[in-house]
Amino acid sequence: MRILALPLLLMVFAVHAEVAVIGNLRNPSEALSAKQVQDIFLGRTRTFPDGRFALPIDQSSDLRGEFYQKLTSRPVEQINAYWARIMFTGQASPPLQLPDDEAVLKVVRENEGAIGYVSKPHADKTVRVLLQLN
Repeated sequence: MRILALPLLLMVFAVHAEVAVIGNLRNPSEALSAKQVQDIFLGRTRTFPDGRFALPIDQSSDLRGEFYQKLTSRPVEQINAYWARIMFTGQASPPLQLPDDEAVLKVVRENEGAIGYVSKPHADKTVRVLLQLN
């Protein structure tokens, strides 16, 4: 019974992990609203509120579904359908997808305009937390 309970317990923690939206330390934005992050990740804007270019970095990991669910209240399948429609019309391209938190952290550290998301425990002092999604 204990053997079965441990994976179930780990799944519960994984489902309810906090997500941190992060930016480069040189990014002058101290914080962003959920609406501002939505607009950047859904391709509605290509800039931060101060007018600087924003480079959204997505993930192909399991965290992607949780990020979009918490940010937009929509499942990742709807986000994929949204991007398929936008790409078909040629209006925009979806954010670059990287495999995991470490890859996102590396790109955000190296690019002033990059904005990404990681599980909150991975957001260290080498990046700026712009928004927390609980």
